[in-house]
Amino acid sequence: MDNDQNGYEVSRSAGGWVLSSVQARILEGVAAGFSSRRLSRELYLSSKAIDYHVGVMSDKLQAPNRVSLVSRAFVLQILRTDSWPPRIASETAD
Repeated sequence: MDNDQNGYEVSRSAGGWVLSSVQARILEGVAAGFSSRRLSRELYLSSKAIDYHVGVMSDKLQAPNRVSLVSRAFVLQILRTDSWPPRIASETAD
């Protein structure tokens, strides 16, 4: 496990992109249909921070919106298909 420039732990995921533990929790929340406002309350981050991380993940997966982001995460097996609420695959999370 390594740390990114912000000190977050990171791990390798499908396709070689790096997913921080914060991004993993945000992606799970987005996949469950949570708004940025709800995620910000639950993760103790600002809504702008949530939107920033969603934007970074969307750019990495070339997803134009949240629905596409979640869809691509399932296709790339970043998100598990056998659980609800959605969870990050064990090999893609720290």
